[in-house]
Amino acid sequence: MSLLLYDELRWRSLRRLDAYSPSNPTVGTASWLVPWRSVRMADWNGRTLWFSSHHPAHKLSVTFNRDDAALVERSLASWGVPYSMKRPKFPKALTSFPALALIFFAVSQLTLILAAVLPFFPGEQQTYSTILNSTRSQVANATFMEAFRAIYFNNIQVAWGGMLPALGQLSFGLASYNTGRVIQMIAISDHYPPAVVLISLYLLPHTWIEESAYPIATVAGLMAITRWRSVSPGEFVHRANWGSWKLVFAMAGVALILFAAGLIETAGLYLGVGELLLWIPVGAVVYLGIALMRARRRRASTLGSA
Repeated sequence: MSLLLYDELRWRSLRRLDAYSPSNPTVGTASWLVPWRSVRMADWNGRTLWFSSHHPAHKLSVTFNRDDAALVERSLASWGVPYSMKRPKFPKALTSFPALALIFFAVSQLTLILAAVLPFFPGEQQTYSTILNSTRSQVANATFMEAFRAIYFNNIQVAWGGMLPALGQLSFGLASYNTGRVIQMIAISDHYPPAVVLISLYLLPHTWIEESAYPIATVAGLMAITRWRSVSPGEFVHRANWGSWKLVFAMAGVALILFAAGLIETAGLYLGVGELLLWIPVGAVVYLGIALMRARRRRASTLGSA
């Protein structure tokens, strides 16, 4: 909500500046004529604005007239400096949403597995035994809807907690650790090796669906205050490009993913090993989603070349 409010204030500030924004600022000798809206990256340095357009090859410096200095200062004060061209470029894996989500997923699963197989620290076993007993009591005699509600709301709290700026990554890591410790307690109470419990969980579809939602949520929260906030004024006029709106869309998407995972997990309480059959509809949905994404990319590529 605070991000939405902040973006709304920035948008209103942009609308006020539009009335005064010079589309062609007066420039001096050896300078370039660049519309203000085309400024995508800026590094404030005296009266020089470092400019970069959408095209990676278009990188120049713009020296503006003294008469425009007040407006440019107000604009930079309103927008801040999204990127500085002097900063080092990060690898694509650290700026691409899918790649970063995959990295977070791998780290979370490694954390979970290690927490499931390594010995407890002093006092930990009793704590996680209490957590496991409390969880089992919630679903022991519950109806389908009661069990689903308990599972779903627990998962959604974990996922949305991972979206919190700065604190989200810590919450995400702790959630993975706690899950691994609870899995170890399940193994101890049911007299199975932790590896057997882990393998059985990874064979079930709800595990993969649920565990994929958490890194998506965490990366969305991270990008909401980093990459998604670095849009040009021209892009920011459309609310769909706001980092805060993208975070809202991500929250809705994660909620939908966990809704499906919760239904499958709850059904698994009654189906037992029969939950493996649910891989058929899950696989069909995943295949359809990938096909739609590829079709959308091909259509966008065709429109771009045209």
